[in-house]
Amino acid sequence: MDLLSGTGALFVITVVIVGVLLGVILWDRIGFFLRPIGLIVAPVVVAVYGTAALLLAAPADLLIATPESAAEVWLTLLAAAGVALLMARRLRPRGTEPPAALAVRALVLLAGCSGTRYLAHVAGYPADAFWPAAAVSLTAFLLIATVFVLVRRPGVLSLVIRAFVALATAGLVAAWALANGEPVFADPGTASSRTLWVMLLVEPLVLLAAILLAVALIRHFAPGVLPATGRAPAAGEIWNAFVTFEEDDSAGKDRPVLVVSGGGTVTVLKITSQDKGHLAGFLPLPRNRTGGVLVKDSWLDLTPVPVAADAFRSYRGPGPSWLLAELRRRELLPAGGGSRWLRR
Repeated sequence: MDLLSGTGALFVITVVIVGVLLGVILWDRIGFFLRPIGLIVAPVVVAVYGTAALLLAAPADLLIATPESAAEVWLTLLAAAGVALLMARRLRPRGTEPPAALAVRALVLLAGCSGTRYLAHVAGYPADAFWPAAAVSLTAFLLIATVFVLVRRPGVLSLVIRAFVALATAGLVAAWALANGEPVFADPGTASSRTLWVMLLVEPLVLLAAILLAVALIRHFAPGVLPATGRAPAAGEIWNAFVTFEEDDSAGKDRPVLVVSGGGTVTVLKITSQDKGHLAGFLPLPRNRTGGVLVKDSWLDLTPVPVAADAFRSYRGPGPSWLLAELRRRELLPAGGGSRWLRR
């Protein structure tokens, strides 16, 4: 239990939790943060999201304290609405969605962050001070954004696994509290700063697990209630897929692939991180030219192979424009393949 002793251990646990949640939200660009410069950029990203969360929660201040003028009210509401739309656009899914989805997502962000800030104030949290307000606001934003991303993932088992990971993480924070004599739950008005810290970690993680389990149960017992989350791979996209071995089609492994055509059976080009520079029929994919979609220097096998539509696991990101242009030149990719994503 010595590893869990002291405030330093709680700080490390907090950094890991925030990093994992940001990783879920920024999954398409996670490769960028794995580079050395990522250690410099990551605090900036946290600061930007923290500022956005504070602005999203700012309307709660209008209820907590009497505004000085009507101009302050309008400025606060307009700034919060503008940030809500920007964050809702940042969290949009790949592919098409209903016209009202962006507005609904923005409204949920605005109501969720403002409502959480106000409820924290009512419950006795010192939400009128800057750092507690920032912590409450960022916690609410990370929770809502993570739910947006995770509930779009297809399947039931994947949500159940993520729910138990969230519960296990909450258990780690509770273990720290037990090792250091801090209560996990207490009256926010009289609790110490470290207990408040613990509560702001445990409560959102438990709520996240509850939401994921609820969605999983609805999908299992009432599959028609929630909208479908799956999306067919499109030409020009890079996905993770289960690809069988050439010498033994009864076995295979998950690997990144570039989609060149869709349908019931999808045609892909396999991507490998093993050095194939000495072989013909392979195209180098330097990590610094793939926009963070690949985290290692890789090579693209130019031999198309068929993959079943249900073998695709997760979307990695759009193929870089230079690669798609080269594949079109080689007539491996249909004209215009991938252009829908390149415009975004």
